[in-house]
Amino acid sequence: MKQLLTFPIFLLIVIVRVVGQTPVEENFNRAFLQIYMHTASEDVNQALKSADSLYRTAVNTEHKIRSLMLISDMYHRLANRDSSIHYAVVAERIADRTNNYVWQARICGVLSTQHRETGLLQEGKRYLEKGLKVIERVEHPEMVNQFKGQCYQELGFYALEEQQYREAIDHFKRAAPFFVDLKDSVVRYTALAQNEERLGISYLKLEIIDSAKAHYEHAMMLERNASNADTPIKGFIYNGLGRIYLKEDQFRRADSCLQRALAIAESSGIPNLKISVYESLAQYNRLAGTDEAYRYYNEKYLEGLQGRVINNRRYADNIISHVRQRVIEMAESNRVLGLAASAFVVIVGLGMGTYIRKQRKNQRRYKDVIRKLRSERVHALTGRPVIAEALPDRDKDLMPESTKQELLKKLERFESSQQFTDRNISIAVLAGRMKTNTKYLSYIINNYRNKDFNGYINELRIHYIVAKMETDSRYLNYKISYLAEECGFATHSQFTTVFRNITGLSPSTFMTYLRKDGDIAHQEVLNR
Repeated sequence: MKQLLTFPIFLLIVIVRVVGQTPVEENFNRAFLQIYMHTASEDVNQALKSADSLYRTAVNTEHKIRSLMLISDMYHRLANRDSSIHYAVVAERIADRTNNYVWQARICGVLSTQHRETGLLQEGKRYLEKGLKVIERVEHPEMVNQFKGQCYQELGFYALEEQQYREAIDHFKRAAPFFVDLKDSVVRYTALAQNEERLGISYLKLEIIDSAKAHYEHAMMLERNASNADTPIKGFIYNGLGRIYLKEDQFRRADSCLQRALAIAESSGIPNLKISVYESLAQYNRLAGTDEAYRYYNEKYLEGLQGRVINNRRYADNIISHVRQRVIEMAESNRVLGLAASAFVVIVGLGMGTYIRKQRKNQRRYKDVIRKLRSERVHALTGRPVIAEALPDRDKDLMPESTKQELLKKLERFESSQQFTDRNISIAVLAGRMKTNTKYLSYIINNYRNKDFNGYINELRIHYIVAKMETDSRYLNYKISYLAEECGFATHSQFTTVFRNITGLSPSTFMTYLRKDGDIAHQEVLNR
């Protein structure tokens, strides 16, 4: 019978430098380890929810990658191959985009495991080779050693798939020194425990019971150093020890180990672990002569195998369907190539016309905004305040004339002070600073600036940042997120939306026109 696959080969825990960690980093690592080492051992579905929450609150790309891979691992434990690979591929794209070589390599390792377990051995080995190339670009020696050790473990699994147990032992033994050299940590003990557990499997398959037992017992000692929880690795170790005691006719000890393995398997919900334990319990009850229990666990074992075959077949079918669809699309594209070529000319012509009209419209919008800002600056320099014409008072008793004039002067001072870039500004805060009430202030802004408070503040902020970009060319090289923060917006998207609403252009388009104007002005100076 084929070797049942065990726990995911590539550890998600990454060696981190404890010295100098920020509180955010410490909190993330603590939450990550809690989910990976503890929650997942008790309730995989809850761990999946927690991993998703961790991803949603991730503050940088490293956290996003690790969270996505944690989600991928939870789906792997649930035997949801499609989702597991999907999240790994999403993480791989982020790692590729950010040149995160550590995670590029590790994700290749995970995808190697996924494809191997599906039976796509050549594709799996391709990912392994890619990972080994990428890891050479990593400068951290511990991370390199950890990855190379896991690669040898993975090669051991390929050997187990092909029932080459001696070859598997060689690979696992070659992996061990890489883990031994790691710093004393959860990573080190977990990696070594997994390696010893796999050596136990290999010797058990070869019927070398003493060696198998020694490796399983060593694995248990290492795993207890890594975690006090009933981790899936402990479930596999108890299962292996149970099989050994069964071969030694120590039925009571075998039953004790297998029951502990069963409790871990059912609480963790990992399909591969449950399948392996059900098979062991079926063997135990057959030898013990308890036919009813034997039939029960044998049926559970066969159901698990069938479910795994269905999942693997579904994933393989998806791959084949994708390839077939690509072939059909290529054939169809060749057939319509002639029609497409002729239609292309027409579409390009229409598109160019639309593009030119849009560019002219954008150019007019840009000129209008610049003209308005320059006009306001001229008024400011000549001492003439830019105040909208006062509307007739609907209620002359709303406030005294002197109060109204005083508030208008304070509003002008506010507009020139740049206090509107304060992200926490509100009408209540501004009214307090002006020593008036929100009713008076709202009336002045509505009637003398022709806007509500939010529209008034947003326009001041956009005009401020546009003036900065026009007068200081350095601002044209800043990121949009920096410009948003500079003028008081909480998010990149909020700034972009307001900027477009006020100017009619996106920030990036507006900056392009400003750069062109700057280049033209510079060239004119050179030509004089």
